[in-house]
Order: sequence, then C-alpha cells, then structure tokens
Amino acid sequence: MPRTVKVAVIGSGLAGLTAAYLLTNSKDADVEFDVHLFRKGSTSTLGMDSSSISLPIPGKEQTWRVDVPMRSFQGGYYKQVMALYKKLGAVFVERDFSYSFSLLSTSPYSRSIATEMIYNGSSGTKGVSMPSSMRDPYIYNALGLTGKAAANAWTMGVFALWTFQLLLCYLRLLCLSVPFTRPPGIESMTYATWVRDTTPTSLLSRWTGFDIAWANFTRVILIPLFSAVCTAPEKEILEHPVEEMLDYIWLTLGTHHYVVKDGVRDVVSRLLVNVKHVHLSSLISSIEADPDDVDTLSVHCSTAGGVKVHSGFHHVVFATQANRCTRSYRLTRTPFLPIRCLENFTYSSTVVINHTDETLLPDDTRDHRDLNLIYTSDTISPRKGTDSPRCLPPSYTMTTQILPPPKAFPSHLPRVFQTTNPTIEPKEERILSVASLERAVLSLSSKEALHGLYKKEKSNAWWREDKDTLGPLQGGGRLQSGGPGIWICGSYAYPGIPLLEGCAVSARLVVEQGILHSEGVAVKKAPW
Repeated sequence: MPRTVKVAVIGSGLAGLTAAYLLTNSKDADVEFDVHLFRKGSTSTLGMDSSSISLPIPGKEQTWRVDVPMRSFQGGYYKQVMALYKKLGAVFVERDFSYSFSLLSTSPYSRSIATEMIYNGSSGTKGVSMPSSMRDPYIYNALGLTGKAAANAWTMGVFALWTFQLLLCYLRLLCLSVPFTRPPGIESMTYATWVRDTTPTSLLSRWTGFDIAWANFTRVILIPLFSAVCTAPEKEILEHPVEEMLDYIWLTLGTHHYVVKDGVRDVVSRLLVNVKHVHLSSLISSIEADPDDVDTLSVHCSTAGGVKVHSGFHHVVFATQANRCTRSYRLTRTPFLPIRCLENFTYSSTVVINHTDETLLPDDTRDHRDLNLIYTSDTISPRKGTDSPRCLPPSYTMTTQILPPPKAFPSHLPRVFQTTNPTIEPKEERILSVASLERAVLSLSSKEALHGLYKKEKSNAWWREDKDTLGPLQGGGRLQSGGPGIWICGSYAYPGIPLLEGCAVSARLVVEQGILHSEGVAVKKAPW
C-alpha cells in the first residue's frame, strides 16, 4: 500500500493550480499525494478566474464570460504556458492586437485624448497608420482645392519621414535586444540608465535629429508599452531591470498573441479535475510545526467560525503573492528562510474596470484599436491624480481594450470595454465591474533575491540549453537535511517580467525538482 504524502498548496492562481495538477497527476506505486488547495476567497471561482465576470446575453441562456484581467499570451515568451494549455486540451486562438498610443491632456475646463501613433499589430508586419490628427487638421477647412492638395502632400511627406524615423528606432531597438550585442553590466542596469547610455551622441545623429527621435521613442512608445505589460507606473518602469525588457522584445519578435478560446475558466476547470480538497474562505494566519511530529506542519486558517487547524502536511507550497506571504504568516523557524527573502519583492496596485464608457478611448473613433494605450506627459499637461479608488495616478498608462463580443450578442447594445489602470474614472452608470489587484514588479533588489529561489545551470555544450533549477532556499532545508518542505512558486519566482510563464515554470520546478525528488519519486516523462 502506498504511503501518503500530504501537501498544502496556498493560493489558487496559475502557479498553485499547476502545482496541484502536477502532484495529483503524479503516478507512483509507492507514494500517493494528498493535495489540499487553500483559497482565502469565499467564491467557488478560483484564482486566475476569480475576478472574471459573466454578462447576460438578451434572449439567450448563455452568458458572455469576460476574463479579468485580460489573459493574453505571446508566443516566444510563454512556451511552457502554451505547452501546458495544449496538454490540458484548452484551445487557444491567435489574437494579434492592434494598438493606439494617445496623449491625455487636461485643463480645468476640458479634456482631450489625441492619438500619436497607431500600430496595426502582427509583430509589425502590418505597419503603422496615420493618426486622425495628422490626416485632416482643422486648417484644411479654410483651404481651397489646390491648398488642400498641397497640405495633403505635405502631411503625407511628414508622415513618411516620421514612419522612417520610427522604423530606424525600431530596428535599432531590435539590434540592441540581440543577446550578444548587449553591453557588459546589462544584468544590473535599469531602463533609465540604458536609455541614457544608448542615446546617440554623434554629430550626424544631432544633425539629423535622430537623437531626439530616439529619446521620444524610448519615452512615448516604450515606457507606455511596458507600463501596460508590467501594469506599473512610469517610475517603476524607469527603475526596472532592462535585461528582462530586452528579453521580452527579442523573444516575442515575429510571434503571435493568443487567448484561450473558452476563457480561463476552462483552464481552471481542467487543472482542478483531480484535486479533491479545496478549502474556501481560508485566510492563512500562520504555518507552524506540528507539536506531535517534527517532520510535518500545520496550517492555521481564520474562518467565520474561528481558527481552523489543518495538520500533518509534509510540504507547504506558497503559490500566493510574495507580499502576502511576508505579512500574513507567523514565520519564526529556520525552514521559513525562503519566505523571508520575499521581502525584497515589490508590488504595484492595479485596477481593472469593465464598462461601456467610450470617453476612455481616443477622441476620434477612427483611432480606436483593439488596445488603446493612453498616457500623460508632465511637460505638456501636468495634472494631479484623484482620490477615487477607481483611479490610479497619471504616472500609469491607462489601457482600454475593446472587447470582441460573442456572435449572439446584439449589435444594438453598447460596446463593452476593459480598462486596466484607469487614470480617468468611467461614468458611474456605465461601470459593469471593478477589480482591485496587485502585480509583482521586478526591481534590481528582487532580481538579486531571486537567486535564492531559482538558478540556471550553464550547459557545457553550446548546442544544449541551460537548465532551470531550484535555488538554495527552496525547500527550507528539506533537500539538505530533511524535515518539512517549504516551497515558493509564482510569477516572481522565475526570471523575466513576472507573468503567467513564471507561474507555470516555477510550479513545475517545485514539484519535479523539489517535492517529487525529496520523496524519491522519479519523473518518468515530461508533464507537457
């Protein structure tokens, strides 16, 4: 009869669900894993689907499920996530988003959102379009036929020159993103330092204005773009390690965006098939050693009926936010050292609002695209933030997605939008849902702390890939001297920008190289 190994997985996001999935699907004649998944929320929708909403479709029994936040992923950067979804049988489809980049200007009496660039998606193969502000300026109305023709020719010439400058900046960015072209010390360089060091200073650059073009490109294109990707304010983007940003650019080159056809609810249900114990409304108050067994831990939960204790866990997998681990759990013993290193990981607030308010889009409807990035410029239009919990400071980039409705959704109903990090509050009567979240943001200090949770073993042969391995703090001493295992996984526990890929890879490392290895269970074949 196989012995039972009891594992507590704290957190029901993709990291926790993946860890639980891998453990419950591990086949071994000598070991059986008893997995308990803990979630602080009371709703039955778990983790990565817990903030999503269902919109009624008039005259239909079915509903329109809207993922919150947006769950898209791009080939090249999400290899393990895509492989996991394929293994689960979750269908994902291409969704090559187009983008608009717009400047928000405000005054005591008015507000305008003027588009400055339109990117047509498909990794640049569809090029850029002329914003409406360039296409037909108001002075055209005062010109005759000949004057309009001359003005059109002038506008097209200016747009062609601007497009050429943009192309040069993009090609230069790609060249600087190639791993072997990066300068020494890139591992500890911030984005702000990189911009300063890469700004052209030659006489030719100054004479042609390319130095100004590059400065504008890095400020009004790259900062809003990565502010949207990282869902972080400008200050944290300037302090973000640039190596990971360059990796993102390089690895996603020429790849498609994807979304799960049936939404993340489908992914969650497939991951949970064999998980028998799901504890809802279980806010973890402490993790403590079992008084009767030094090799196991007990999980103490605050519930509506008081503190409930779950005992006998040989392993505890923390798959929740790093800041929640450090502030929520009473950790006093040596095995909790991996938790203490999480104090170096920082988070930024994120607000996601589903609504039908079109005023959060560019003023001209011809500039509307799938994703509409809207930013402010202190040099043009300084403004104060708002005290509303539904609004974030203007240092964030506001991203509004025009949600594609299902075929059964009536065309006469208002369009539905999802705005991430709104710097303008939608009209109250137009709001469908509000979700307040937190996202891990990479910094130089958290990048250094990551070495305790993850390390990469260099290959001796150039044709072999480097190997992902667990860091020395993983397990809390379990791999060295036995005792209960303390493991960390999540978007922040893997190199790169903290995204879904880090959740899947770190969970797999914890299960395969941590829990299974310490229990003597061999990994007979790759899980995906």
